[in-house]
Amino acid sequence: MSLYEASAPPPAPRPALVGAQRADVCIVGAGLTGLGAALTLAEAGTGALVIEAERVGAGASGVNGGQIHPGQRRDQSWLEARLGEMRARALWDLAEEARGWVDATIVAHAIPCERRHGLLHLAHRPGLYRGLVAEAEHLARRYGVAGIELFDAKRLPEITGAVGYVGGVLDPHHGGHVDPLALTRGLAAAAEAAGARIAETSPVTEIERQGAQWLVRTPEATVTAQAVIVTGDGTSGRLHAAIAAHVMPLVNFMIATEPLGARADRVLKGAIAASDTKHVVNYFRRTGEGRLIFGGGESYGARLPAGFPERVRRRMLAIFPMLAKVRIEHAWGGTLGITAPRLPYVRQIEPGLYAAAGYSGQGVMLGPYTGRAIALAIGGDATRFDLLAGLPVPPLPGGRLLRRPLLVAAMIGFGFLDRL
Repeated sequence: MSLYEASAPPPAPRPALVGAQRADVCIVGAGLTGLGAALTLAEAGTGALVIEAERVGAGASGVNGGQIHPGQRRDQSWLEARLGEMRARALWDLAEEARGWVDATIVAHAIPCERRHGLLHLAHRPGLYRGLVAEAEHLARRYGVAGIELFDAKRLPEITGAVGYVGGVLDPHHGGHVDPLALTRGLAAAAEAAGARIAETSPVTEIERQGAQWLVRTPEATVTAQAVIVTGDGTSGRLHAAIAAHVMPLVNFMIATEPLGARADRVLKGAIAASDTKHVVNYFRRTGEGRLIFGGGESYGARLPAGFPERVRRRMLAIFPMLAKVRIEHAWGGTLGITAPRLPYVRQIEPGLYAAAGYSGQGVMLGPYTGRAIALAIGGDATRFDLLAGLPVPPLPGGRLLRRPLLVAAMIGFGFLDRL
């Protein structure tokens, strides 16, 4: 069981969908994206029905690391070089708008999700640290980002006891972390209070066009809707070939320690989050009660592999050897989605059929607002959606048969580079 699940009792189950139903908009997946869309639609008076295969937050939204990174998954210099300064600036502004909307929603609906500020990016090679410093200076100079603090090798022990890094950059305001399952459940309650409907344990089996409308099938029900939004990050490819061609699922692993007490400050100074520059990234954060949540390693099958907690623990001890005798009290994982450029795949695949997936680790902040952007587009304001839909996300190489073997080979190679 995840620490998130153990920290708070789940809400009462919502009934499965039965019989013939109608909705203005049918949303597949009760995660951050789907619920951001449902809340926006319901507040505008549009009839929204969310269909979830399991329980609210059972997918990527409820099992991830909870980290909130500023901007997009790619840094601003990368975006400027490929998209131009104007589009890069618009994407930065969109991410800032997303962060503000999520924070305001948490406050407005009193969502108890431990929202905390502070994100440390750690470099494991000198050249990568110089790159982090250059990007921090670029953000300060061109985007007005204030307060970023640099920690070279001499200063790094002031903020973390992590070993194997040559420096880090702390963003105390834009970055941070949250309990993602609590946030997801809170968005669900807010959407329902606004008038949206949510059905659980209702896996969607088929989506088909019927004239000017869409028909969504589950084992016990059908839904007729004017528009459909398919979410689910790494699990939605089974519903449409276009999503499968652009988004690859992978399974991530996480563990949580016992409360560390006085040792917590030796790990991270304060309840902040951190991630590193490795290709197979390590990411960790300190909770309010002084636990360390640590994520690292990936699998390319459909299930959590046997023995994964010890695998993640070894990665943790390579960075925090002082935790050798600390108990691991929780271990969990789930399926996320990645794309070739690590940018989200957001599209109107066919008229009235929208998709959002492949956040590549950036979905906690961007997911809810992407859902909002799609909802606003359905309502007539496509400004934000068009910006996201214009992101360059080509199909994964290798086609249907070879893309998974190619991904596995690439990630094995990246892991080898990390070890070197």
